[in-house]
Amino acid sequence: MTAPDPAEAAAQRVDQLLAELRAGPDTRAAGLAEELTRCLVHLYGAGLTRIAALLPAGRLADLCEDPLVESLLLVHDLHPLDATARIRRALAGLRLADEPELLGLDEAGVVRLRVPSGGGCQSSLQAVTARIEAAVRCAAPEVTDVVMELPPRPPPLLQVSLRPGLAVP
Repeated sequence: MTAPDPAEAAAQRVDQLLAELRAGPDTRAAGLAEELTRCLVHLYGAGLTRIAALLPAGRLADLCEDPLVESLLLVHDLHPLDATARIRRALAGLRLADEPELLGLDEAGVVRLRVPSGGGCQSSLQAVTARIEAAVRCAAPEVTDVVMELPPRPPPLLQVSLRPGLAVP
């Protein structure tokens, strides 16, 4: 069993504390706590920006191999790859039999994809599209919507049987 990630635990605790403050009777305190959180995030973002500026070329991309660091770079708009490149990388990382085709990302943040197949089964197509959408949203949190062109549904199978009254030889 792996130990819980301290960063993940801290993020969950921040969310929990803010939710408790929002649910409480003192809305002013909740608002102040949220503003304090935004200010701290901005402060750390400014620090990360300065660190990124000091790094030699290519090192920022190396740091993206760590999921936590990559997510922080995304939050502060410091990721070295643009959204389209991150989406392409995420789709390739899914290792699907038929890789989805990225048709585009518009200025409103809508990603358009063509999904070749789901292995012929509607339920597996639903599972594949759910994985695709999760990967896209994780790689590019700025995405507002994911629109997928799906393959046409296969025609229903027809049951072939003998006419009533005919015997099988």
